[in-house]
Amino acid sequence: MAMEHPLWRTSTALGLGTLLWLGASACGGDDDGSGGSAGSGGGTGGDGGSGGSGGSVVAPHCAALVAGMNTAFLVDGTERAFILDLPTEVETAGPWPVVFNWHGLGDTAQNMSSLIAGLVNDPSFPFIGVTPEDAEHAIAGQSFDWDVFSVEAATNTEARLFDEIMICLDQRWGVAADHVHSVGFSLGGIATDMLGVTRGDQFASTASYSGAYFSNSANTATLGMLSSFVSWPAPTHGNSYAQMVMHGGTIDTFAMGPVTVHFDEYAVNDQAYLNGMGHAVVLCDHGGGHTAPAAGMMPVQVFEFFRGRPRGTASSPYAGGLPSDFSSSCTFYGGS
Repeated sequence: MAMEHPLWRTSTALGLGTLLWLGASACGGDDDGSGGSAGSGGGTGGDGGSGGSGGSVVAPHCAALVAGMNTAFLVDGTERAFILDLPTEVETAGPWPVVFNWHGLGDTAQNMSSLIAGLVNDPSFPFIGVTPEDAEHAIAGQSFDWDVFSVEAATNTEARLFDEIMICLDQRWGVAADHVHSVGFSLGGIATDMLGVTRGDQFASTASYSGAYFSNSANTATLGMLSSFVSWPAPTHGNSYAQMVMHGGTIDTFAMGPVTVHFDEYAVNDQAYLNGMGHAVVLCDHGGGHTAPAAGMMPVQVFEFFRGRPRGTASSPYAGGLPSDFSSSCTFYGGS
């Protein structure tokens, strides 16, 4: 795997005069992959991720899920698509860890899934990978991919997609409830952080490349007039999932008119914010700007982090030092 995956790079070709400062990868196209046929239908709610060993009753739309691209998966009346990367023994073993994987603005699930597909059979941490495709969430008539701006926990589009996929995965193959994770880059990192707020009771650990918590007032205070577009609830759960927070240093920025967004500042703000709520944080600065992944912060290291930190861990395995293959720029901060 190359040190810098070209499909995760940001593009300065994205125009100003829009909210694209939130953007990450504009690379890739609108190809949504070839994959298999999709599940249709979709549930009507639920918490998702109960974790178990599957079950004898599998809803038809859950039974229709296949490895590869799934389309026409109905969630609250909207058809959604996502890629499933499945371990070889998915039908005969389990329950399985689950990792959600969110792409940056303008990118595609097909591109993003290529970063995790080769890891699902890692004997030390086999897992089911879920890479959603965005539904072109619109603000003022323009698509911003994910519903991560004005957030209502019960009805948020991405949180509800998470709910319904988790229900199906548990019915079909069984979910290891202590190993549910999420990772994303830029706008996808913000989606991961948003799920930490709205569905954080279910996560063991998460990871974000150039993300941001917009429930953190230190972040929204930097947005100026753009803050009117952003409204998140405060976290209401008490689950102290761990998080790997990665950024590209002082050049990890995007200019939007009079506002320059500094993702490195968001990362530092969020380390303090998360620590204050009891979350352990690994904070990393790869220094490469608004791009990912980077040496020592590759998917291999992210999944090593996930493997070592199941939900409910009382004492972090990283309190005494990080693994030797992690970037030297990474520092562990224990939660309060």
